[in-house]
Amino acid sequence: MPPSPEVGDKRALQESLAGIVTDQVVTLIGQNFYGYFVAAWRELPLASRYNISIHEKPSARWGSLVWVEFEHRRLFEAFLSPTRSNIKLAAERAANVAYQNMVRTDIERLLFRDQDLGPDEM
Repeated sequence: MPPSPEVGDKRALQESLAGIVTDQVVTLIGQNFYGYFVAAWRELPLASRYNISIHEKPSARWGSLVWVEFEHRRLFEAFLSPTRSNIKLAAERAANVAYQNMVRTDIERLLFRDQDLGPDEM
């Protein structure tokens, strides 16, 4: 087990808490999506560096709107059919799209510097 981060060591604390995937889903469709998403997410290289959250807004008529967020930014958004068909495929696609968007965001942060904007505003 790695040593505990020292008081005031923000970077060590962030690294020790990295890789968390939270869910804010309420239906069986959302729970299935979350399970498949996490399985696909764990297979991606360096995905454990990021903390993300899965959200769901169910609708009796349209199914469920699900989205993936990283630092209050939507990386992926899609409607899932109420028939629960193709949830696994949608979750795997969501993991890949969210990961690509997250990597692109990280690259933009490294290349773009603006004194008027904070790191979370870019």
